[in-house]
Amino acid sequence: MNAVSLGPFAFDAERFAAIIGMVAFLAVASVLAHRVDDRLGRWSSWTAAAGLAAARLGHVLQYAGSFASEPWRILSVWQGGFSWSGGAAGVGVMLVVLFLRSRKLVGWAAASVAAGAVATTATLAFTYSDTQLPAVTSAFRTLDGAESRIGDNGRPTVLNLWATWCPPCRRELPMMVELAASTTDVDFVFANQGETSAKIADYLRSENLILPQAVLDPQLLLSRHYSAVGLPATLFLAADGTLAGSHLGEISREVLAHKIQELKSEEGISE
Repeated sequence: MNAVSLGPFAFDAERFAAIIGMVAFLAVASVLAHRVDDRLGRWSSWTAAAGLAAARLGHVLQYAGSFASEPWRILSVWQGGFSWSGGAAGVGVMLVVLFLRSRKLVGWAAASVAAGAVATTATLAFTYSDTQLPAVTSAFRTLDGAESRIGDNGRPTVLNLWATWCPPCRRELPMMVELAASTTDVDFVFANQGETSAKIADYLRSENLILPQAVLDPQLLLSRHYSAVGLPATLFLAADGTLAGSHLGEISREVLAHKIQELKSEEGISE
């Protein structure tokens, strides 16, 4: 899957590319502030904040209907949900502000922005892969003792890799169960990684959760097959079982719904 692991830390490829781009932008701006004008340092700090805020705002506005019922989730930035175009617009506004205050610095500022953009693009190109992994051929035991195969039912599938010890997994699980109940034409499979059926059943009972399809993966076969470097990991499988997309880390309702819609569109499934 499209993810990067650095020691104990794991990042989705897009998020990692954005971080690298931000670091490159701030680093170049810091050097220019030291050699050209120290105002570039202050401007870059404000621009980084404005870009992040605008990226988040763009995402919130795109899914305004979903956030309207739970406005406090606007601050749940750890779930992801940022707009590349919104972030670019925020940076553009800050360039205009700098132009109005000091035209001679705009060229240097634009150079730092370009450095960040190049670093982001290069990192994404290096870490992102469009390889379509085939479906796993192994059968997995469900909580009720039956055997199940993943991605061979002729329907698109959302496969969530999770564990009870994983806080982000626990946070996103109720939302995913709720969305699964209201989603047609797409199957949801929740594959627990490395835990016993008794522990899983106790956890689900204590949280009053009923998973539509829960399977056990005690040997972490799925994590290895999809190169999932952390949990939770959500895989989007085409109707033939091949990997069509992925998301590492906690996923928001909006991002999940968007990726499901993309999956259905690729399969030619209409609402």
